Amino acid sequence: MEVDKGEDIEPHFDEPQLQGIFTSLVANNDIVFKSQQRGEIELNKDEKKQIAQDLFEKNKTSFLLKFGKYMTTKDLKYFEQFSNKDVDPVNYEETSIVLKDLLFNDSKERSKEVKNRRYAALQRMIEENAYFSEVEMMKRNPLLYDQLVGQYLSVDEIKERDSYLTSLENENVTLVKILLEGIDRNEAESSRKEQQAQENQNIDDSSDEEEGEASLNSSDSDDEASTSKWGEFENEKAEISKKVKKKRKRLPTITASERSLLKEEFVTTMYQNFLNGKDEEFFDYNTIDTDTSFNNTIEMDHDEEDKYFESEDTENTEIVTDSKLESDEGTEDELDIYMKAINRKTQHHKDVCSLAENVNSTL
Repeated sequence: MEVDKGEDIEPHFDEPQLQGIFTSLVANNDIVFKSQQRGEIELNKDEKKQIAQDLFEKNKTSFLLKFGKYMTTKDLKYFEQFSNKDVDPVNYEETSIVLKDLLFNDSKERSKEVKNRRYAALQRMIEENAYFSEVEMMKRNPLLYDQLVGQYLSVDEIKERDSYLTSLENENVTLVKILLEGIDRNEAESSRKEQQAQENQNIDDSSDEEEGEASLNSSDSDDEASTSKWGEFENEKAEISKKVKKKRKRLPTITASERSLLKEEFVTTMYQNFLNGKDEEFFDYNTIDTDTSFNNTIEMDHDEEDKYFESEDTENTEIVTDSKLESDEGTEDELDIYMKAINRKTQHHKDVCSLAENVNSTL
């Protein structure tokens, strides 16, 4: 009965997914389907497909050992059914072990491949200065921009930053263009205000109490003002207006090096968010995660060298710790170095935030 059950579950070659697996394997020129002598006629597609089908029908474990590393995660998961004892009573354990190993290595390799592609895309986009321009980064995270950069800009610097709206050279600045860009800027400001409102909810509660007291005092002042002379009332009103304007115009004063540090923190955070996949709302990661044109052959060569040296290090147990650390640093690829630099800067994030808080508290 068990054999009949297995035969009922055994897939047929006309299954669409199985045929898709065979087709992708045949199209892969890196696969050696059969050892051939020099001068022997190369196998055609039908012959390659027949070899794959025969091996699949004969032994699923052998099929995975030969072709598994060339298959996608989705195709590998197709073989999970053959790790079932009812489907393959003889080889299900071996198939399960091989499949788990392939899935683990595939996931690890693809994760590093995605990181390398995103890093390559990051470098290209930084050079293009569009997605990572100051204005575009401000739109994506207006609150962080205002905290680390915007609040320290002078009026002239703000005008210079926004000059793209009105002083575009050799371009026709149409009303539609200005309106559209104005809408974008308003949306960024609205987003900033919403974030600020959520962050300062507790502060707002305490401010409401203070405003209530101020309102009572203001009411008393109004009563007194009604019995005062016109000149006295105008002087009092002007004094209040002067204090309000002075409070609004008062900007934090920090040194140039502190401003540079805060801006660097903002830019680094935006880079990190992009690499970590946090820009899904603004960017389609599928355009780079699956794009092989972003593959960096130099990075891949470095990875192969790293694997070689790591295998030698495990065999040599007499290597001094300091020497090993130097060797590891020497074989780091560009992405690893960049990520370590970002992590070091991230460790200083609290210090940078404290700097901003201290500056504001002194005002």
